[in-house]
Amino acid sequence: MCEIRDNVCQTEALKYQKLKFKPFKMVFGFISAFFRRLYLTIIDLYTLPELRPMLFGFMKQRLLGGGANIEKVHDGHGGIVSTLFVDGVPLPPFPSLRSNLRQIDKFQVRSDDIWIVNWPKSGTHWMWEVVMMLSSGQAQLRDSVKVGAMFPEACTLQATEKMTSPRVLDTHVPFKLFPKAALKSKIIYTVRNPKDACVSAYHHQKGMAVHNKVSWEGTFELVTNGKAHYGDWFDHVEEWLKVLENNPNALIVTYEDMKMDLKKQVRRVAEFLGYKRSEKFYDDVAKLCSFGNMKKEKRDIKSAWSKESAGIYRKGTVGDWKNYFTVAQNEKFNEIYNRRMKNINLDLKFEL
Repeated sequence: MCEIRDNVCQTEALKYQKLKFKPFKMVFGFISAFFRRLYLTIIDLYTLPELRPMLFGFMKQRLLGGGANIEKVHDGHGGIVSTLFVDGVPLPPFPSLRSNLRQIDKFQVRSDDIWIVNWPKSGTHWMWEVVMMLSSGQAQLRDSVKVGAMFPEACTLQATEKMTSPRVLDTHVPFKLFPKAALKSKIIYTVRNPKDACVSAYHHQKGMAVHNKVSWEGTFELVTNGKAHYGDWFDHVEEWLKVLENNPNALIVTYEDMKMDLKKQVRRVAEFLGYKRSEKFYDDVAKLCSFGNMKKEKRDIKSAWSKESAGIYRKGTVGDWKNYFTVAQNEKFNEIYNRRMKNINLDLKFEL
């Protein structure tokens, strides 16, 4: 009996010690996370100069308590996503986004501009790197990141004016927020099957350095209800395809086709842009732009991600949705997909 009593006492003492030091661990964890974020931000400011206006804007936004006009969108499962609404469209709270959209008519188009457009998580970084190699004639990964050429979201109107030609710009905005004068430009619209895009959007939100609780269930609800960042996937694709189909200045490329035969799509993009290169060049581009090589070699924005996150390059596969969708979720999504795709002329692949 004495031994039992002693063991109970020791257990209670250990519990007390853990409770006693818990507040200190929380404070230490907060301080550690703060200085880690500060250190990574300094690295990003030094190594990625094109992102300085955006990063400083985020820092100012945080100091002001999150920024004006930013709303907290509840996902119905305890999660909250910071969102900026413009003309009813839910958007990420980029510091210069609202200002850029107010001046969108002032955007000065150049004859050799190239745009990469899509709903998020649909191969933007991938295609941007391919186009940068084709337009420059140099088969090498860029030191910069595509976010530095992301208009109207991340870079300012003034920054676009300072870019050297040919400009390779990218955006996720729906058609109604796009600078209409830029429709004269070459536009590459990439599409990814929405199930994998939804899963990738979940990991993107979850992996951000600054986020509230984000769950798969919550992300699924936001996407299917059209409340995720950049709005409804079906509206986005349908509206853009209506404008771009049968347009000689537009090219539609699917993420899955790039996965099946990247070199073929690289050649197709080159011919569309008028930057025909040698077969060896296409081979080199395909090799350098393989997911494995980009994940290993490509620079990422370190301060954007939490310590546990894989960053912008996570898996890059087709069919990962099967590891997340429940039977009920899949049935619900299939019903929506079959109904909404009647007006969208695309044959997307959900597995390879």
